[in-house]
Amino acid sequence: MTKVKKLPAKIRVSLGSAMVIGLMKGKLDVAPTTAYLMTYREEKCVANCGFCPQARESNSRADMLSRVSWPAFPTRIVINKLAKAAIDKKIRRICIQALNYPQVFAELLALVMAIRNTTDVPISISCQPLTKENLRLLAKSGVERIGIPLDAATQSIFNKVKGSLARGPYSWKRQFQLLDEAVKIFGKGRVSTHLIVGLGENEREMVEIIQQCVDMGVLPALF
Repeated sequence: MTKVKKLPAKIRVSLGSAMVIGLMKGKLDVAPTTAYLMTYREEKCVANCGFCPQARESNSRADMLSRVSWPAFPTRIVINKLAKAAIDKKIRRICIQALNYPQVFAELLALVMAIRNTTDVPISISCQPLTKENLRLLAKSGVERIGIPLDAATQSIFNKVKGSLARGPYSWKRQFQLLDEAVKIFGKGRVSTHLIVGLGENEREMVEIIQQCVDMGVLPALF
């Protein structure tokens, strides 16, 4: 068993996932087989993406992301519930969505190690760009797949919605550098990115960025 670094006290769980693993009661038309988690902090994300409720300057509720509610629970309780749900074949994958804040990587690594000590269900992470060394550490700790979001189809739109013009920390060039590094570390088909349709791009621009991602070995997911 691997020694786990200090876990964050709380973690957010998507509403549907919370029902599936027994943290909440409710009715689901279709039960998800992926458990979706999100790192927790009392403050908002340090990034300022124009479409995100977690953005630094957003006035939206702190428990919202992608129009989904993410209630917070004690981390140890969540990990125990995940292990039980995996044994019961209720979940087949765990996906951790990470906000951007100074200690997020240490918390991610601790979460992955703690989960891996209780279940062998595959783990995916969706996060802001990390260093090459951090990517290696995540892969070594048991992360199977990683997502680094572009969100925008072009550099100019990227700058407006999540880059310098949005007073955000992200760089189009850096995003691609880390996607390329992630493919080298995790392998082709095990790295993904998000693309949001309707931010001002035209169809050709969206098709071109999709093809560019595929050529890199990155799987694009449309929103």
